[in-house]
Amino acid sequence: MRFAIISVTNQGQKIASDMALVLKNDPTVITVDLFHKNVKETLKKSFNDYDCWVAIMATGIMVRLTCPLLKSKLNDPAVLVVDENKKHVISLISGHLGGANQFSIKIAGVIGAVPVITTATDLKCRMGVDALANQYWLDIHQADLIKEVNQLIAEDGKVDLYLPSRFKFLENHPYIKNSYNIHIWDKSFIRASLPRKKSNNELDLYPKRIVAGLGSKKGVTGEKVFFAIRSALQHLHLPFERLDALATADVKQYEKGIIDTASKSGLNLEIVSLNEIAEFNHDDCSHSPLVQREFGVQGVCEPVSLIKAGIKSRLILKKTAYDGVTVAIAVSID
Repeated sequence: MRFAIISVTNQGQKIASDMALVLKNDPTVITVDLFHKNVKETLKKSFNDYDCWVAIMATGIMVRLTCPLLKSKLNDPAVLVVDENKKHVISLISGHLGGANQFSIKIAGVIGAVPVITTATDLKCRMGVDALANQYWLDIHQADLIKEVNQLIAEDGKVDLYLPSRFKFLENHPYIKNSYNIHIWDKSFIRASLPRKKSNNELDLYPKRIVAGLGSKKGVTGEKVFFAIRSALQHLHLPFERLDALATADVKQYEKGIIDTASKSGLNLEIVSLNEIAEFNHDDCSHSPLVQREFGVQGVCEPVSLIKAGIKSRLILKKTAYDGVTVAIAVSID
């Protein structure tokens, strides 16, 4: 995720700097940029360049300045407000699809504050359909039905939810069990169906492609590779079943540990040539001097994950090392 932290006072600037130091060590945080003062101009110029804005200032300032910038709950970034006493982190805008509710919990944990979440479904320990889409990287069709689905859930009703077999893991999620009647079907997408006899009562959610890119030391075992991927996914609160494929460079395609993990998981192992990696440029990729010396490319796990996720893709977990294995995870955004 890409975070922007903006402040208006010296105390707020200090809080922002301390917060950024912690976030930069979080593997799910790809970028953290700091801004100080000039709030109106900064938001107008860069509002849509980030997934989450953390504003250390009065809530009223952000209400007034973000209102003209808001376009759609489908695309607007999350906006949080933090008070200078570091007591509360308010989820202000895009609580579900933008992830502000979850980001508020993350930031509250960083600074020792209390997250303030006001969405009705969350307060009742239920999961709105847009929160479901955000958590599991699903593309919503028939988005005009989000409000009606969530209202029914918030009022203690249940919506029929049809899951592909690979998403059967959702059956055990307590919030989902509280919110939906679960059915397993043979389609590749998820469907939420309202209990009314009208033609437009179905909201569909299509899984975005998620790929784990792998690098490793020579001779690494399958157990270590599997553990590394599972540990990486835990940062994203995703199960192994949510992955669509594994990827690695051609110089690692015969590593038994990687092959065994692909076989055990039932996922395709997709190979990217060093030439393709060398020609690939993406703002999310970091540079590894060690990999550059050994293979002549900037890295392995990050670029292969992005290449195989699709032409339009982004990192959701930057390169993370686990006992001789490196993992990065990318998702399609098209």
